[in-house]
Amino acid sequence: MNVMCLKNKSICLLVTFALLLQSCVVYKKTPSTINEAVDSKAKVLVVKTNDEKLKLIKIEKIDGNYFGEIKTKKGIEKIPLSENDIKSIRIKNKSASTLGNVFIVIGSLGVVFIVIVAIELQDFNVGLGEGL
Repeated sequence: MNVMCLKNKSICLLVTFALLLQSCVVYKKTPSTINEAVDSKAKVLVVKTNDEKLKLIKIEKIDGNYFGEIKTKKGIEKIPLSENDIKSIRIKNKSASTLGNVFIVIGSLGVVFIVIVAIELQDFNVGLGEGL
């Protein structure tokens, strides 16, 4: 019994950590200009004219040219951006992203609490109805 209970608690702990490490990014609904994206220094979602989506860490303007910082396996790389190739730019909504992450954590903890209570009550036997 103890081995099963320990295994269940270990699984709950792993699921809790996995859910707590999740994060979401919410982007503003209204498109922004490339200059607003540069000024914001925030994460941006760029949709190119060929409908390719780029999730950039930020956009910089260097010597009149725009560059987007993107995270790759090698690290952070700068890719050139052409205004003609950009269909829309959406800037990260910091408040909505924060609220989303808070709700993910609270919801995750609630689910884990319910699972732990269910596991603990699984072995609980009041003895009602026995011997009838």
